Amino acid sequence: MSGIPEPTRPTPRRARNTFAQARESLAADDAISATPAPVAQQAGATPAPVAQQAGATPAPVAQQAAPAPKKRKVATTDILLSVSEELKERMVATLEHTRPRTGITSQQQFIRIAIEQLCKRLESDFNNGEAFPSPAQGVNL
Repeated sequence: MSGIPEPTRPTPRRARNTFAQARESLAADDAISATPAPVAQQAGATPAPVAQQAGATPAPVAQQAAPAPKKRKVATTDILLSVSEELKERMVATLEHTRPRTGITSQQQFIRIAIEQLCKRLESDFNNGEAFPSPAQGVNL
């Protein structure tokens, strides 16, 4: 045997689960919005520095670092979409063969354009070309 030590293997990455990520994101948003402001801040007074607050202990720097925000377009929302494997393969093939002619470069862009075109067609067929009004509160379609 040689004197060269075996390299250590990196730990495997966690499997990507968009449902779990969405749940964690919503939980974090709820926790932030549910946290009440201290009384001094509500009254408009300047809060005391952290070192002067009762029972305050400085947190380690590693815990204070916030995760980098995800880049996203303004006024967008995420949706989960499940399609059959056959339809997905059809979309990928269509994208690859028409990319130079259409300029559509991603599956997300393809889906956004498809939704927009279908909405326009249905609005012109069933609502004189005008956008449909939003459904009433509590109505799930």
